[in-house]
Amino acid sequence: MARWLKKLPFRELSIPLKMAKGRILNGGRRVTPFRELEIEHGSLRLIDGVPLLHLRGTHREMGRALGNLVGAQAYDTFHSYMRCFAPDFNGDLKIAREMEPQLPDWFTEEMRGFSETSELSYDEILVGQCFLDIHKVAACSTIAVHDKLSRDGEMLIGRNLDFPSLSIAHEANIVVVYEPQGSGSFSSGTGENVPDPLTGSGSSEMGSGTSASLRSLTPFRYAGVTWPGFLGVLTGLNTHGLALSMMLVYGQQRHEHLRGQPFPLVFRRLLHECASVRQADSLLQTRPFCTATNLILADASRTAARFQLHPADPITEYTTEQNPAAICTNHYHDARIKRFAFTWFSSAMRYGKLHRRVNSGEPFDVQAIKDALQATGIPPINLQRVIMRPEQLSMEVSFRNNGRGPGHWVSLNKQQLFPEHALAQAEPVELANV
Repeated sequence: MARWLKKLPFRELSIPLKMAKGRILNGGRRVTPFRELEIEHGSLRLIDGVPLLHLRGTHREMGRALGNLVGAQAYDTFHSYMRCFAPDFNGDLKIAREMEPQLPDWFTEEMRGFSETSELSYDEILVGQCFLDIHKVAACSTIAVHDKLSRDGEMLIGRNLDFPSLSIAHEANIVVVYEPQGSGSFSSGTGENVPDPLTGSGSSEMGSGTSASLRSLTPFRYAGVTWPGFLGVLTGLNTHGLALSMMLVYGQQRHEHLRGQPFPLVFRRLLHECASVRQADSLLQTRPFCTATNLILADASRTAARFQLHPADPITEYTTEQNPAAICTNHYHDARIKRFAFTWFSSAMRYGKLHRRVNSGEPFDVQAIKDALQATGIPPINLQRVIMRPEQLSMEVSFRNNGRGPGHWVSLNKQQLFPEHALAQAEPVELANV
C-alpha cells in the first residue's frame, strides 16, 4: 500500500483531509511538557519557551542523550502524527528497510542510541527518518540576501516551514545543537585522498581525492531546527557559518526512487561535513538524495546558491554581485525538470511575492525578512519561522503566533548555540587585553 501511494500523482490533494482527521483525533491531545535537564552527554534549556538542546559525544551517546531528554515528546508526536498521516506502518517500514542500507554507520548508531533510552523502537525511529521521502508533506519559502540587498551587507537567510501540524506537531518544535566527538577542525584542501569521516571510505562518495579533501576531516558543531526523534535537518547552521533551508518539490513522484539516502540526512551531512556552500555543492553533485527538493545554502563568506535537486538532474544557481539574492518555494524553475502539481499555485504566488520584494531593490534588514516571511507563510500550517545570520552564528526562531500573526520571535545568539566555539574565539582577545 505505501509503495502504491508513493507513486500516486497529486498526493498533495489528500493533505487537507488529513488535517481534518488530525483535528478530530488529536484535538484534545498535548505533548508532554519539556523540562530543563542536564545529563552526561546533553542538556535541555528553555529560552523564552523554546527548547534548546545540546548533545555531545559519540553518535551513540548523543542518541541516548536525546532519548533521555525528549523521548517522551518523541513518543507523543510520532504516534499521534503517524496514526493520522500514515497509518500503514508496516508498508512504510518495508520501504524504509530498502533505504536503510544507504544510511551511514554513524547515523544508524545514533538511531540505536535513541531507541535505547526512548519509548520508540528502532523500527519506528527508522520510519521516522524516511517519512518525508515516503510521504511528501511540506510547503515552504526561503530567501537569502547579502551585500547590496542587505542593510548592513551581511548574509541573511529567512525561511518559513509550512508543515501540517495535525494538531500535535506545533507543540514539539525544538532546536538541537550537535557537538560530535572530535568536532571542530577541517581540511584545507591539499588535494590528497583523505578518508571520509562518516563512511570510512576514501574518495568514492565525492568522486575524487581533491573533492574529498575539501570536506571536513572531523565533523563540525551545528544546530538544527527540528522535532523530537527526527534526526535529520531541514533548517540549520554550523560553526563555519554554513546555513541551509530545504523545500519539498511536488509532481515528481514517478521520477523518484529509493536507492539513496533520506534527504533530511543528506542535509544534515552538509552541516556535519562542509564549511562552505561550494563544499556542500561538491557533496550534492554526487547525488546521494533520492527525492525531489529545493535547497538554499548560504555561508559566512557571503556566498549563496539555489539548488534544484532533481534526483537525475540537479541544477545549481549561485548569487552574484549584481543579483545577491536567492529565493525559492516548492516548484522547479528549469524547463528540463518542471512538472505540474497542485501545490504550484501556492508556490508560484509565494515566489512572486518574494521576487517582487527583491526586485524593488530596497535592502533587507532582519525586520524586513520577518515581514517577507509573514507575507508568504501559509497561515494554517505555518509551523516554524527562522532567520539565520551566518556571519554572527546566530538565529531567531518563531514557533508561536505565526499564521497571520507576526510570530513570537526568540533570539538564539552564538553564546547560546555554540558556547564552546564562542569561548574559543574570545580567549585570544582576553589574553591580548591582559
